[in-house]
Amino acid sequence: MTTKPTWTQEALEQTPWAKEFKKEAPVSYATAIRYALETKLEVIIDNTTETGEPQWVIRVLGDPSFWMDAVPTKAAAVQLSREMGWKIV
Repeated sequence: MTTKPTWTQEALEQTPWAKEFKKEAPVSYATAIRYALETKLEVIIDNTTETGEPQWVIRVLGDPSFWMDAVPTKAAAVQLSREMGWKIV
């Protein structure tokens, strides 16, 4: 089992995930950073067509309407979640 990265806010904001999130959803960026800094962030990965095309969404367990990211494959969603230290439930 891998251990969760210990992020400082400064280090987190330098990740490719954070930079892309800020570019794509600047209004939700502060919320995403707050969630990503949680030591035990739990996420759900599911398939959706909400945007009109199929994609795999990483949702916050306690706030499932909030997407941490959306990627084309389940494998990519799992990989990103692991890299970021988010626990998939």
